[in-house]
Amino acid sequence: MIKMVVSSFYNTIIDNEEAIPASTVLEIDRLRNKGVLFSVCTNRFYEEILDYNHDFPFVDYIISLNGSYVYDVKNSKCLFKKKISQTNLNKIKNSFEGYKISYYTENEVYKEIVEKDIYKVEIEIDNRDEIDKVVKLNLNYSILELNNKMYLELTNNRVSMFTGVDQISLRNNILLNEVLVIGGNESDLELINNIPHHCVVENASKELKKIAKKKTTSNNEHGVEKVLKKI
Repeated sequence: MIKMVVSSFYNTIIDNEEAIPASTVLEIDRLRNKGVLFSVCTNRFYEEILDYNHDFPFVDYIISLNGSYVYDVKNSKCLFKKKISQTNLNKIKNSFEGYKISYYTENEVYKEIVEKDIYKVEIEIDNRDEIDKVVKLNLNYSILELNNKMYLELTNNRVSMFTGVDQISLRNNILLNEVLVIGGNESDLELINNIPHHCVVENASKELKKIAKKKTTSNNEHGVEKVLKKI
């Protein structure tokens, strides 16, 4: 029995017009009325999801910044957070000198290291070979391809989308085999690898599609909604 659904947000549940189809929201509402939790995961800020949540509340938890910050929507509070240490921030800056680097706090992004907790670092790179520079830093990483550009996303090595789901599951007494994941981005790799009930949208990253057992249609063809209807 599925007790929680976790869906990627960008590239998965919202379409190319950056909207959640009304029929999809109705399916989410049907499940939540049955007691199924609905959570989203994103590499962006949790406040961006709350903007979609204003008119028609649809989400219980938000796993943001690739698992570094988990937000409890119902209770309007942080459930879990894990920053990148100052030591590692300095190592990142030195290892990627000359690159375009973005530093993410809870809900803001900076071009330089600031005196605030940093939860994610994003670096524009030319190719995947540059991942080699991360190995010695002992950080978690994923690749984001957007608008013909490639970005390396770094977080504390103890967090991922999967650890975010784990935090929510523990607090709600939900087993991992009672969770359904719908993925679309490379940052969802650990989720798809570790949670048995999963599928990915047709427009998911190539790396994700290689390991996924099931697929649904793209975000523009209501892929998430089709999965929800089967629950």
